[in-house]
Amino acid sequence: MHKILFPALLILSLSFSATAQRGYVRRAVEKNQEEKHEGERQKGEKAVDERLDTWDEKDKQQRAGIKPFPTMSMTLVMEYPEKPKNNASISYYYKNYDCASVMTFESRKSEMDRTIMNFKEGKSIMLMTDKKGKKTGMQMELKTMDWAVKGAVEKENRMLEEGDATLVATDEYQTIEGYKCRKYNYENEKYRSEIWVSTDVKIDYNQFNNAMYSAFASSRSATNNAYHKAGMKGVVIRMHVFPKDRHIDESIMTFKNFKLGSVPDEMFSTAGYEVTQMPSIRDMWNGYKDER
Repeated sequence: MHKILFPALLILSLSFSATAQRGYVRRAVEKNQEEKHEGERQKGEKAVDERLDTWDEKDKQQRAGIKPFPTMSMTLVMEYPEKPKNNASISYYYKNYDCASVMTFESRKSEMDRTIMNFKEGKSIMLMTDKKGKKTGMQMELKTMDWAVKGAVEKENRMLEEGDATLVATDEYQTIEGYKCRKYNYENEKYRSEIWVSTDVKIDYNQFNNAMYSAFASSRSATNNAYHKAGMKGVVIRMHVFPKDRHIDESIMTFKNFKLGSVPDEMFSTAGYEVTQMPSIRDMWNGYKDER
C-alpha cells in the first residue's frame, strides 16, 4: 500500500510543483511584460511632454514678435463661378493685436456670429447664436489653428524658393475696386492664379503686411519671403484661381471696402454671450495622464 501511495503522492506532488512553477513563470512573464510596457509608456509620455514643451516654447517666442495691426476694416468676397451656392463674404476688423471676423453665406444663414482672435495672447473666441436665440461662445488656444496656417505659408514659400512654383510680375495693370493694380502670375502643379496687387490703398501696407506675416508665418517677415522678393509689395486686391486638380474649385477672391482709422468696439466685445473656456492641449494631455 505504501509502495503504491508513495509514487502516487510523488507524482501528485510533482504535478502540483509543475503547476506552481508554470504559474510562477506565467506571473513572472506577465510582470516582466507589464514592467516593459510601463517603461515604454513612460518613454512615450516623456516624448509627448517634450514635444509639447518645444511647441509651447516656440509659440512663446513667436508671440513675442507679433506686430500690431493698423486700425482698419475690410471685406473679402469669395465667388465660385461653378458653385455659386458656396459664395460667401468675410468682414475683417483689425485693431492692435486683435482680428475680429464675421462670415456671411449667400445660400444659408450661419449660426456663427463672430470670431475674435488675439495673436499676442494666442487665444480665439467663437461667438454663436442658435436658432432659439441663445448666445454662447468658446474660448480656445489659437496656436492649434494658426500653426497649421503658418505651415501652409511656409510650404508656399519653400515651393517658390525651390522652383516647385513660380511667381512672375507682369506689366499688365487694371483698376479693381477703384485701385490701380499690377498683375502677378502664380503657378504650381495644382493650380494657377492671377494675383492683382495695389500700392494705392490708403493704408500703411508695410505695417499691415508685417502684422500679417508675424501672425501667420513662423519664420518669415514681410520683407523676407518669396512674394516680396518677386516684387509683390502692396496689398492683394483680387486673386483668381484656375484649378488643375479636380479637388480645387475655380474661385475669385476680392478684397474691398477698406476703411481706416476706426472700427466698432463691439466687434471685439463678448458682452451678452455665455463664454466657455475650453481646455488647452496641455490640459487635455495632463488630464489623460491623471485619469490613466
